[in-house]
Amino acid sequence: MADDSLASWRAGRTVLVTDAQAIGSVAVIRSLGRAGYRVLASSPQPTALGFYSRFCAGRREQPRETAALDAWLGELIETEGVALIIPSEGFLLALRPLFAKYRHLLPVPDNERLVFAGLSKCDLFRLCVEKGLSDALPPHLLLDDASAAPGEAELAALGLPLFIKVDAVYARAGEGGGAVQRCDSVAAALERLPRLRQAYRQVLIQGYVPGVGIGAFLARWSGRDLTEFMHRRLHEVPHTGGASSYRRAWRDERILADARSRMACLSWQGVGMFEYRWNPADGRFYLLEFNSRFWGSLHLALFAGADFPRLLADAFFGRPAAVPTGYDAGTHARQTFPGELSYLLSCLRDPALPWRRRLWPLLEFVLLGLNPRIRSDLLFPGDRGLYPRAMVRALLNLLRR
Repeated sequence: MADDSLASWRAGRTVLVTDAQAIGSVAVIRSLGRAGYRVLASSPQPTALGFYSRFCAGRREQPRETAALDAWLGELIETEGVALIIPSEGFLLALRPLFAKYRHLLPVPDNERLVFAGLSKCDLFRLCVEKGLSDALPPHLLLDDASAAPGEAELAALGLPLFIKVDAVYARAGEGGGAVQRCDSVAAALERLPRLRQAYRQVLIQGYVPGVGIGAFLARWSGRDLTEFMHRRLHEVPHTGGASSYRRAWRDERILADARSRMACLSWQGVGMFEYRWNPADGRFYLLEFNSRFWGSLHLALFAGADFPRLLADAFFGRPAAVPTGYDAGTHARQTFPGELSYLLSCLRDPALPWRRRLWPLLEFVLLGLNPRIRSDLLFPGDRGLYPRAMVRALLNLLRR
């Protein structure tokens, strides 16, 4: 099919991208809109950043309550002809009571249990252990309602600091979000665990493993590999560990092979992001978690040539690419506002850092901004207006603190 006829074919299909306030959703809007799809964006926030993208054909206020979701979606499908929904994790959880009704519009597995297990760090670790894929798992404990409370020695054996992780899918009230709590001592973990176990049916405790953050990203549909990508984190927010704000495309065949085996183990289709910790000193790597949604650093993959949203939508509609696409492993990209600004402030405000280490990020912030080879997430070709909008918002938020 020629490019012009393919664009025309896409133009006849409407895609709803939810939670347009999230940077990952912005990247999805841009990818699909650039490819020719008619993209509607929704968000519970009336000033969601994605609403202002040139690739957004229409904006809709997204209900916050599950009770209002059915009527809202039904009307949107009828009036706008929505044929595909790209859900965020929160949207998918809100849609859970209605999953069977709208499953045909979602780029996820048919199995409802598997879909919501894909939102759980606890279920991922449990399944990996059951399938004999525990070699690259960090020291950990899985707790459910039947598990005894761990003792000091058991927690200390995992290695400090400890990371206690809970999933929204296991919140008892049905309204709690997922969370990761860092505990620098066993005493801190013992203090927090009872409250978390009261609020969540399952809890994962991970011990510390050294290394740098690595992401392995895969897309599959109907048994076909669509594309794959890896990145290495260069800056995180806060600087002690968290979401990535500056990263580079990267590749490691051993980690990719591990991610592929786990994707197959999960019988997953759609997109999947595997987060690892890799130690450059000895080459060892550990799987930290799995996310079955589009991720915050998606712009880097788009800049590098791995166009996950377009490839997934094409496959969903029955037009998969002939072969999996490669990517440029030398690509760098940063989320300048608010990500890199937050990274800079976390360094400046950390009294544990020496002054040289606290001030260097200030100079680095300027140097990276002047380097034409370093891409910025929001300075996207054909849609650069979101960058100054995000910059103003970030600076105003800083002044309000």
